[in-house]
Amino acid sequence: MADMGKLVAMLTLCLVGAVVLEGYTLTVTVRYPKDKLLKDTAELYLRGDMAELTWGEGRVLDYLGDDTWQTQLNYSAVLASELLSMKVLVNDRNWQIGANEMVTLPKADANVTLFPWFNTYTGEYVVTEEILPPPGIELLPRKLVIYTPASYYENPYRVIQDVLIMHDGQNLFNDRTSFLGVAWHCQDTVDENVVTGAMREILIVGIYNTIDRTYEYTYSVDENYGGGGGDIYLDFIEQAVLPYVMDNYRVDLNQPNLGILGSSLGGLISCYAGWTRSSQYSRAGCMSSSFWWNNEDFDNVILVENPPPNTSTYEVYLDSGNKGFGSHDGMDETITVRDHIDDLGFTLGENEFYYLDDGGSHNEESWGSRFYVPMQMLYPPIPHRDVVIV
Repeated sequence: MADMGKLVAMLTLCLVGAVVLEGYTLTVTVRYPKDKLLKDTAELYLRGDMAELTWGEGRVLDYLGDDTWQTQLNYSAVLASELLSMKVLVNDRNWQIGANEMVTLPKADANVTLFPWFNTYTGEYVVTEEILPPPGIELLPRKLVIYTPASYYENPYRVIQDVLIMHDGQNLFNDRTSFLGVAWHCQDTVDENVVTGAMREILIVGIYNTIDRTYEYTYSVDENYGGGGGDIYLDFIEQAVLPYVMDNYRVDLNQPNLGILGSSLGGLISCYAGWTRSSQYSRAGCMSSSFWWNNEDFDNVILVENPPPNTSTYEVYLDSGNKGFGSHDGMDETITVRDHIDDLGFTLGENEFYYLDDGGSHNEESWGSRFYVPMQMLYPPIPHRDVVIV
């Protein structure tokens, strides 16, 4: 019996040892154009906070050819499920721009690919030719203004995973095309917040409005103002705008990556689109939304008659100012909608976000000055979504 006890003890020690020694490997691949490095002899390094990495000194990456670098990071089972933060450097001196790359270490061997950029701090925007509605959609043609983030042209291997549809496109970037000569300057907000690591990169698709703005941005008829063409406008986005973007830009328009945002009636149609088409949109930004429309039927009808989106795959942002334009920029109606959405299973600070702009009014200047708030709330840096288990 004594010998049997020793055998059991030895087997137990072996099993414990196996658990302690168990580990995994994360293969980190970096894609970046070698000809954009300043010298042919330049090397890429990786620094981080765990899994054989430190922030004090980088690990040199092996160059495999074809603009590809790679290294393997070993880590123990104890670190599985921990969040690894890391950054790529040129010659272990010049850091990649933007937030840290983050990976939730899996309980298995895995691969992840990074697409850094090092030299570009500002994005660009261009105005397209008029986009024609497809057959069956009777709306006016209109232009798009498309903002590509800082990395887009520096690293052609990088696919932009987050795309934001915005309304009133002529008001977003350029004072000369904006209503009353004041634009939001979305490019400045996104550039600054990406560089400081406060948000992840996004591509913005601004859709110009037309003389039929009220009709297109409302989903029901208000007896005093008309309207009611919102679903046709949203069909135009899905059937004409999104295909154009897919054909001309490196983007991923799957549901987890597509958002929609606007202000005033643009906020109303964004909230409606997100709530009723959550298979298309994963997040909606509703700034100073016209929730008063048609006797507040977004609160009284849309939220009542339509099942809520999945709280694990959908996020909504609501805000208002507190001065001007009727009931203080729709503050009271916005709070009512916020509380109703909360009652339907959403949680403030997790998948529902609210901001009150003290002193904010119903105008482009107020919306532009607080545009950073929905950007930081809806697009914070997150762990990689493309880790591949092997």
